[in-house]
Amino acid sequence: MKKAFALACAMLILGAALAASAEGAVYGKDIKDGTYKIEVESSSSMFRIVDCELTVADGEMTALMTLSGSGYEKLFMGTGEEASSAPDSEFIYFKENADGKYTYAAPVAALNADIPCAAFSIRRQRWYDRTLVFKADTLPESALKSGASAGAAIGAVVGAALAAAVIALILNGEKKKKKKNEGH
Repeated sequence: MKKAFALACAMLILGAALAASAEGAVYGKDIKDGTYKIEVESSSSMFRIVDCELTVADGEMTALMTLSGSGYEKLFMGTGEEASSAPDSEFIYFKENADGKYTYAAPVAALNADIPCAAFSIRRQRWYDRTLVFKADTLPESALKSGASAGAAIGAVVGAALAAAVIALILNGEKKKKKKNEGH
């Protein structure tokens, strides 16, 4: 019975992993038009986003990111290598908000996906590569259009079904073993 419990727990964990992987990228077409608070993960502690508002309009997404510091003059949505040969018109320069914080309005291709972003250091006068992930699970549920989170639900159902099947097989095996031992 301990084996059955351990296997059931493992299958539930697998189901949760399936749900997370099924969630995948979320695009502007999956989100209702509006402006929403969203959390953003950065690959660098030197590029800490303390506030972010995602605006969705006609399937296009833009994020207004507020950084914790004021060390970056401009951003480029891509790598530093790409930025070094890009025209100035493709750079996103900071705007200072009412609190003196630097904000950047950047296009967002997808949520839950790695997005390369290069940040130009004012002090060092060089580009630094960063990776940003805009977290779809931090949006209010009402922001998603119907069916947009179906992948996660399917993954959870599949995981639960697998766990139930394994438990049933193990319990059936335990019953057969018990009957066989009773017969001797």
